[in-house]
Amino acid sequence: MVSSFHPFGAGKERYGDDRHPDLPWGYWMVSSGSVPGEPPLVDENGREWGSVREAFWIDRLGLPSIHTGWMNGIMEFMASYLAIADGRFVAPEERVHDIFLGDRHLDQFFRAYLLAAGLVNDTDGRPTPEGRSVLLMLMATRTREDAAEDVGLDWIIANRTAASHSERVAAAEQVERRERVAARMAHRFSTDTIGNDPVVKLIGLRITREIPVRSTLWTMAWPDGDRLARDRFYLWLLERIDRWDEWSEMVSRDGARALTEHFMKLAFCDRFQSHTR
Repeated sequence: MVSSFHPFGAGKERYGDDRHPDLPWGYWMVSSGSVPGEPPLVDENGREWGSVREAFWIDRLGLPSIHTGWMNGIMEFMASYLAIADGRFVAPEERVHDIFLGDRHLDQFFRAYLLAAGLVNDTDGRPTPEGRSVLLMLMATRTREDAAEDVGLDWIIANRTAASHSERVAAAEQVERRERVAARMAHRFSTDTIGNDPVVKLIGLRITREIPVRSTLWTMAWPDGDRLARDRFYLWLLERIDRWDEWSEMVSRDGARALTEHFMKLAFCDRFQSHTR
């Protein structure tokens, strides 16, 4: 065993005694459909499952079938977490900041859950033989839509909102179009990093005697690891690209603080409108 207690949903024997640890979890199931490989899948106890993921969700993890609608998103997150833990050493601070947005309790709970399930070791947090087998299964059973995205931290960062893959692709295309317009503007907002902190900058074109030069007129920074909030604000700015020139004039006329205060007023106006619709 990899820990001092009995993992829930697992037999007392060590995984690998009767399961091949180098094969995907659920490889022992047999397809009984009219087409080889199609469900229903039958396990060694004669129970039928709609998919390997369903069997893992209900039988192995003991999670309720009424919530299988959550299954795919949670398992994609689990696959990304296991891939990070399996691929390299991840310091606790980095794991907390990058994966759980600084929520240490959520980080501790999820690790404790995987530990109780017998999928990670209680010493170094790396996947157990069964954990690696589960990772192989989750990789092999991804949907066509999910397969278009990398497993690991990139997936976790991209999926911190409830938007679907198609919605995120559409948003990315819209951002690309608007950034092409922004690149030709005399004053434009852009994303950057100062130290480890994500920032948004307002860059202006200043004409000197010698040559035109670009300089930073205004900056807003977020704490390290809070790129999601920075990116949301940048998307908010892109939706209002027609206002950029006027906002730049506000900085030149009244100073950077005036623009910050203006953004706060606009944020509360938007919030008020969303609650009164």
